[in-house]
Amino acid sequence: MNPVLIVLIFIQLLFGINFPASKIIVGKMDPVLWSNLRFLLAGLAMLLFTLVARRKHPKVNLSFIVHISVLSILGMALGQGLFLVGLKYTTSINSAILITCIPVLTLFFVVIRGQEKLTLKKTIGFSLSFGGVLLMRDLSQFELGNETLYGDILVFAAAGCFAAYLSFGKAFFMKTDNMWATTYMFLVSGILMGLFNLGNWHQVREVRGDYLFYICALYSIIGATLLTYFLNNWALKRAASGNVAIFIYLQPIVAGIIGTVFLGEVITTRTVLCSLLILGGVIINLKSGK
Repeated sequence: MNPVLIVLIFIQLLFGINFPASKIIVGKMDPVLWSNLRFLLAGLAMLLFTLVARRKHPKVNLSFIVHISVLSILGMALGQGLFLVGLKYTTSINSAILITCIPVLTLFFVVIRGQEKLTLKKTIGFSLSFGGVLLMRDLSQFELGNETLYGDILVFAAAGCFAAYLSFGKAFFMKTDNMWATTYMFLVSGILMGLFNLGNWHQVREVRGDYLFYICALYSIIGATLLTYFLNNWALKRAASGNVAIFIYLQPIVAGIIGTVFLGEVITTRTVLCSLLILGGVIINLKSGK
């Protein structure tokens, strides 16, 4: 099996496990503060690994600084910030549906920038997977109105930021050492988000002695932040941005399996059919080429 495919599937597994872990974490700490803390700690850990590995430092010039800054803002600081703030002003079902626009928006960016061609197979593949994700959600609870409009706009903007990160980051990651690039992205994002959390750091002391929080936090930092972004950047070097993005549609399937195994949730016929649509779309997209 292609190692890139294995990595992309593994990334979605890590993200899927992070859902219940994050639910425990944000129940005890402000979500924006936690996002800030995990990026900062992941950056420090990544810096240590990179130094121990004696990776050659990339040439620091204006182009490097601009790319790192923009990608850090798009993929982490601004993307995460908009999403978490948007969650406060919209419903969970709205945010879950809007965030699934990431692969579609990524396809839009790579096509208009000439990175990939919009083929019939690619269109069919994205449509099937997107349709499968939408059908898996309870669309009857999706509401667009003045009460949720502000939050909906922010969540959609967050999806756009991450899609832009996948599109614009590919060329940079192809020519830059992955470990150093990921390290700087974490640190820049952590520092930028820290400016908006100056009055919230006292919450860190309030979770002392909470070992369940520590376990979930450790997994989220190492498994769902350090590993996922590092592997995602690695995959961007070796696969089309659209192919990397469409694997996001596997997350509902992973979440469903976790819910069935650990939470006793029931797999319905609707879930099975939607999962087949998603998998079918991913397979068609992979066979469509660039």
